[in-house]
Amino acid sequence: MGAASNGAADDGWVNVPPHDGTLEHVWFFEPKLERRNVLSQSGLENIANHQYVPGTYTFLDNALNPIWMRLTDMLPMWLAPNAVTTFGGLHCGLAYFVLWQLSPNFDKAVPDWALFLAGYCTIAYYTLDCMDGKQARRTGSSSPLGQLFDHGFDCICNMAHCAISSAYLMNGGTKWYFLQQCTLQYSFFMAQWEEYYTHILPHSSGQIGVTEVNYGLGLLTILMGFIDREAFWTQPLKDILPYAASSC
Repeated sequence: MGAASNGAADDGWVNVPPHDGTLEHVWFFEPKLERRNVLSQSGLENIANHQYVPGTYTFLDNALNPIWMRLTDMLPMWLAPNAVTTFGGLHCGLAYFVLWQLSPNFDKAVPDWALFLAGYCTIAYYTLDCMDGKQARRTGSSSPLGQLFDHGFDCICNMAHCAISSAYLMNGGTKWYFLQQCTLQYSFFMAQWEEYYTHILPHSSGQIGVTEVNYGLGLLTILMGFIDREAFWTQPLKDILPYAASSC
């Protein structure tokens, strides 16, 4: 079916009336639109009609959900869900900014207090991320734009997660930092890509999902503030475990 026959620009099916194009293609990138448009009219209407469907929940998700619900019930009804999202995202921004100031290249140790702050920010960010959708449903203001706003912040916050782990790994400027960044961003992209085609957003693999990863990162970061990170992460293993190395 050509776009020209529907009175739209002839740049592929993306400008025809909204329909489920996932049955017709497998894309990593959408076709280029005319006049530098970000979204086609069809894509815009499909976003407006989008319904969020989450994947399976883990044991930890179900255990913590009552806590997230109680915390959400403490929020004022006039507070917009996007404000909750923004406040959570600002925690990631604060952690990233502080760590960047202390170690711009993530190649030297940062003060213990900076890791305590970063660990707290990670836990606070994810807790608020679990509350914004509940606040939207509580206030009757759920919308596809809210999900887009939420997941946009999540994508940006991935940079903070990578920076936080690199702050105690001190792997800046190495191939491991590049691999770490690519793995994190690619995993996030593939989750959105899968949702595009299956209409279900996966957020776990078995009993390990984003809840375990985010809270685990936060707690691990706090733990790293109590140890000698330079000795633990930069010293050769043979110097730490000479017997184990010599017996290999």
